[in-house]
Amino acid sequence: MSFSEEWEQRYRENTHLSLWPWSDLVSLVRRYRRDVNSRTRVLELGCGAGANIPFFQADNVQYHAVEGSASMVGLLRARFGEFGSRIVQGDFTISLPFEPGFDLIVDRASLTHNSTAAIEAALALVWRALKPGAYFIGVDWFSTRGSEFSRGQASLDPHTRTGYTQGPFAGTGRVHFSDEAHLRALFARFELLLLEEKLVRQVVPRDDQFASWNLVAKRPDA
Repeated sequence: MSFSEEWEQRYRENTHLSLWPWSDLVSLVRRYRRDVNSRTRVLELGCGAGANIPFFQADNVQYHAVEGSASMVGLLRARFGEFGSRIVQGDFTISLPFEPGFDLIVDRASLTHNSTAAIEAALALVWRALKPGAYFIGVDWFSTRGSEFSRGQASLDPHTRTGYTQGPFAGTGRVHFSDEAHLRALFARFELLLLEEKLVRQVVPRDDQFASWNLVAKRPDA
């Protein structure tokens, strides 16, 4: 199983509970999928505390999610009862427990807590789950140019780090970092419509740099 049990513990301790839709994801969905409606099937990988659900709920899409945390799935089903069994516990690197034919699959910094091999497996499942011509949107895939890349311990492959005891990744298990060449290799089967790197330098309280990638990939038409 690829899902890190550290995340179950983080959620039970009420940390990493993002509750507002991520603005980059909202912007990219609006830019590339303006035609979302009640017939649009959307799948979110690793929905966490459900920050993005109200955004999709407002568009009345057919929302689905796979989340590794059992406790979080229970809370989300209670909060968003209309989605019922479409919010499921599972490991999206092993299987996607829904019928294929999605119009849009999204991820905000969930695949990035896996090894390269697990991400490759997840993207193979994404490919099969998407309709031809449909989109995958990824937000905040951590970049090797971020300060945290050099602070972690090498694990499993050159792009995966672990062992964080301080900072934003403390106690979160595996963390994956990408450069441009690595992302192009991961999405070689897809048509990359957008690949942008965000660099944010913090000066106070310490000199630090956060870096991540946003991407939009399309499964080519049949």
